[in-house]
Parts: sequence; structure tokens; C-alpha cells
Amino acid sequence: MVEVSTLLATGLFGLQAGLTLALIVTGLSLVFGMMNVVNFAHGALYMLGAYFGWLLVSDIGIGNFWLAALVAPLLVGIAAAVIEVFSLRPLYGRNPLDHILLTFGVAIIIEELIVLLWGAEAKSISAPALLDGSVTFGSVTYPNYRLFALVVSALIIVAIWQLLVRTNIGILMRASAHDTDMVSALGTDVSKIFIGVFVGSAALAAFAGVLLAPQGAIAPNLGISVIIDAFAIVVIGGLGSFRGAVLASIIVGLLTSYTALFVPAFADMPIFALMIIVLMIKPNGLFGIDEAAAAGGH
Repeated sequence: MVEVSTLLATGLFGLQAGLTLALIVTGLSLVFGMMNVVNFAHGALYMLGAYFGWLLVSDIGIGNFWLAALVAPLLVGIAAAVIEVFSLRPLYGRNPLDHILLTFGVAIIIEELIVLLWGAEAKSISAPALLDGSVTFGSVTYPNYRLFALVVSALIIVAIWQLLVRTNIGILMRASAHDTDMVSALGTDVSKIFIGVFVGSAALAAFAGVLLAPQGAIAPNLGISVIIDAFAIVVIGGLGSFRGAVLASIIVGLLTSYTALFVPAFADMPIFALMIIVLMIKPNGLFGIDEAAAAGGH
């Protein structure tokens, strides 16, 4: 019989995993919703953020996790800007398969460069000493670092939502996703919006890479494993939907956590089982792109 405290702790682990995963998935979903680009390089950019974090914390001697969490997303954002301007931008308006092939190629190049520069051995980052130990809620003991990751992820998601629904930038983003030609005709340079979304999404994924690094190993196959799960979650939530991406990430995080508790051998199965069920019942996902655009769900 599983104790109630174990169930509650497992729920908190799943919630934190889901919210941090949402930082990756929402960027992937926004890029698709805004730019109609299926970005297979998104997982590689997440991985690059984790490696830059490791480089700043461990390899070159700065040893400051907080600085790494700020600098690594900036470095990945610069890399994303180069990718968008010199490779993706010339392909806008062409067959979406071109975007898939291009970003898949970029992902492979990033992975091979990482192996060339830093080897194939797994790396690790230690959590900052300030967040050592655990906190107790009644009968539940929860690691301080995971609580920090949970709170920070939730705050960032809320901030992005407010940006999308309450600011002029958010209005322009939603309008561009709905009718790019009209926004361009009204005098707005849509290319600046596109690069902003692409760079911001990459920086967000890189931050998630640094944030999750103390919870697991950093290896060259990290990008592939993350992008597979991320695309499944995007399909579950609805292509291009911000709300769907967040909700699906939380559901998947909880399902995976509880499955790992009760049936560890099948911990990776719930995400794909849920994807199949959603596709059968609601092919557009929990928040389909048409509904999301009409209701400001991007």
C-alpha cells in the first residue's frame, strides 16, 4: 500500500517535471503557430543550453550556476538568430517538409559539434549550494532545488501568458499567426516578429536545459530524447496552442511520474498512449490551432 505522503510527493515531482517541460514545449508550439515551422532543432538548442551551462559552471571555472542560467540562454539565442536568418528565413513560404529537413540537419550538426568539442561522455551540473536540502510540507519532504525549479517554471509560464494576452507585442504575435499578409500590409515587419519568437523560444529551451541539468546527465543524445517527447506533447495540446502546450505538459508530467511509481517499466509509455487517444478522439488536440487562434490561445 503506497502511503499518502508518497502519492503527494510523486504529484509534486510530476508537476515540476511538467512545468519545466512546458518551457520547452511552449516555445516549440509558438514557433509552429507563428511561423508554421516544425522545428526539429529545438531539442538540440535545449541540449546546447545545458552544455553551455555545464561549460560556464564546471569547465572554465566560473562556478556560478546563477550566471550560467542567465548567460547560456543568451548564447543559444544568438545561435538561434543565426539559424533563423541564414537558413530558415529563405525557406518561408515553401513546402513545410523543407523546414523539417533543414532543422533536422541543424540538429545533427549541433549534436556532432558537441561531440567534437566536448566528447561523448556524459556531463553533470551540481545544484547551487543555496538550494541544498529539502523542505517539509506536513508529511511530505521535497527537495529545495525541485521546489525552486517548479516555482521558477510556473512564474515564467505566467509571464509569457501575460505577454501574449496583455501587451502590444502579444497582439502583434497573435495577429501575425492569424494573418501574416495583413499584418505586413499594415506596415509591421513580420520578419522581426518571427526572429523574436524563434530566438525567444530557443532561449527558453536553453534555460530549461540549465534548469533541468542538475536533475540528470547531460549527453549528446539529450536533444533527440527531448524533441520526441516535446512533439508528442504539442500534438496532445494542439499544434500552435500555448494553453494546450502547458496543460499537456502538466498532464504528461503527472502521468509519467505516477506510472514510474506504480509500473516503472512503463514510465515512458503514457505520453504516447495519451497522444494516440487524443488523436483518435480530438485530432486537433486539446486546444486545436483554429480554436486557439480565435480565442487568443497562441
